[in-house]
Amino acid sequence: MLALVGTVIGAGVFGVPAMIGAWGVIPATVGFAVLTLVVLATHLLYAEAILRYHPKARLSGFAGHWLGPVAGAAAGLAQTLQVFGGNLAYLILGGEFLAVIANALGLRVPVLTWQVLFWAGGVLVVLVGLSWLARVEAFLTWILVAVMILIIGVLVGRMDFGIIALVPGRWTFEPYGVFLFSLFGLTVIPEMEDIIGERRDDMMKAVIRGTLVAAVLTYAFGVSAWLASSGMLGRGATDVIGILPYGLALIVPIFGFLAVATSYITTAYDLGSMFGLDFHFPPFLAWAVALGVPLALLFMTERDFLSTIGLVGSVFGAATAVIAVFIGRAALRRAGKVRLWSPAWWWREATPIAVTVFLILGGLRWAFI
Repeated sequence: MLALVGTVIGAGVFGVPAMIGAWGVIPATVGFAVLTLVVLATHLLYAEAILRYHPKARLSGFAGHWLGPVAGAAAGLAQTLQVFGGNLAYLILGGEFLAVIANALGLRVPVLTWQVLFWAGGVLVVLVGLSWLARVEAFLTWILVAVMILIIGVLVGRMDFGIIALVPGRWTFEPYGVFLFSLFGLTVIPEMEDIIGERRDDMMKAVIRGTLVAAVLTYAFGVSAWLASSGMLGRGATDVIGILPYGLALIVPIFGFLAVATSYITTAYDLGSMFGLDFHFPPFLAWAVALGVPLALLFMTERDFLSTIGLVGSVFGAATAVIAVFIGRAALRRAGKVRLWSPAWWWREATPIAVTVFLILGGLRWAFI
């Protein structure tokens, strides 16, 4: 469960407060709840397939086994683009938080330097391997959750409840992609099966608890930050610092660094593993591509945090999720026949179609904002 919580709570959480303001608290609450259910269904369906096919593989390998080689190639491409985009966002934000911490300590170094150092530290942890990774992830996630709860507790005491019913005059679909990015944790689910084993009940409980705990904490952070700012919070990831007491201001970049680091470590490891296990890249090439491309993108893009995670969540993340849903549907279909209109039929047939239609329509709507 901790691995999923640590992966879900990443860079996306810092885009949530502004996006709650973009929709208004009440509409954003409804939208976030609906997207949480969509993501939970996606995670569970993917877990169903993983539990029924045990060789070392990642999304592309599972898609190739359950849906055929074309789907396997499509899954590999979708996940690669998703992780590249996500890890670019992690590098952008991780370096910004390190720069804030360094400035507080009197170290004046350009943000780009800290972003490169963040990348280098992540590379070292990823290359050590899964056993050490699991220990680092669990340790950082416990700290992350504790710090997040502390921040939420402070913000709750400063919330302006008078703006809850306010709705912006100009509506935008932008929060859709940011919310999705802040909720998905598909990349870590194969790692969870490696750790938990083939115990289905334990695996499904861990997926449910991890998804919901991460969603509740992310929403609580977003809504408390927005209300504590009296609706004046900007779009910058570090703007939350301005609404905290002076003595606690440094806790935001520390929390941000932990959130981003846990997600970056896990997703980078998963992508390198997919290149090696599913595409049979030589080890050096697998890790060079998985770890090197986001660094290259850092120097090639505008480094716009919200636009990056919005694109990744609504397009690449949604495409990956659709494939994961159909992997789960195929695995359930091979498990045997079910009675028409029974709960098992609704889970196997109706849920995947509903989630797929939702994600495709949402992605198209976001792309044509």
